[in-house]
Amino acid sequence: MKFDTIKVELEEELGIATITINKPPVNALGSDDYGELYEALYKLSKNKAIRVLILTAEGEKLFVGGSDVKEFTALDGETGPLYTERNNNVRAYLYNFPKPVICALNGSAFGGGVGLAICCDIRLCVPEAKFNLGEINMGILGLTQHFTARCFNGTARKMVYTGERITATEAMRIGLVDEILTREDLLPRARQIAKEIASKSPLAIQYAKQCMIEAEKNSLDKIDFEAACIGKLWATEDKNEATSSFLEKREPVFKGR
Repeated sequence: MKFDTIKVELEEELGIATITINKPPVNALGSDDYGELYEALYKLSKNKAIRVLILTAEGEKLFVGGSDVKEFTALDGETGPLYTERNNNVRAYLYNFPKPVICALNGSAFGGGVGLAICCDIRLCVPEAKFNLGEINMGILGLTQHFTARCFNGTARKMVYTGERITATEAMRIGLVDEILTREDLLPRARQIAKEIASKSPLAIQYAKQCMIEAEKNSLDKIDFEAACIGKLWATEDKNEATSSFLEKREPVFKGR
């Protein structure tokens, strides 16, 4: 499988596949990149030899630096909801992927990067990784459902409301990451876990994942409501001001309209 911004490695004899995101300088993903990720996930889901997936990225600073903000300029109340729905569909496919997914965060994850990580089953990161939900700084919102389903509710609300960054240690405390490892140990540990999972009965693993997804459904049944709220925000002047100020590297002036 060949793509522009991701690399897919198959180790069918071990039952492991690895997707590596590579879009310098900050691995900010646009619509086409999400499309590539969806295609790779779809093809891997049909490969019976693959039992576990590892998701990681190139670079030492960022796993995924959020969405490509340049795309926001053209989004409004009509085109914005389509953008949101498309990205939500990719995250939903990752969350419901029929095989366990281990996210090896080689660096910080912001906005949509946190969205990808939170949809994985197991999350490992390096000590210097930072995390935030920066959508609020762009005059929109995101990840209110998945984040509150898998992390402590109070901290989740604070991160959604403020867009503040948290450390790897805090991320582990609230359940956003499961282990913190040195950069040298990150991928070896991910592979160790993947090999252990791949050695189990694939049917038992498949049903175990389905059961745990079912257990979280009550927390995730309002994603359509979240999407509708985001759709309204795409049409606001505040969204346009947030995008302009970000690209112009200045402080935004929000007017509540």
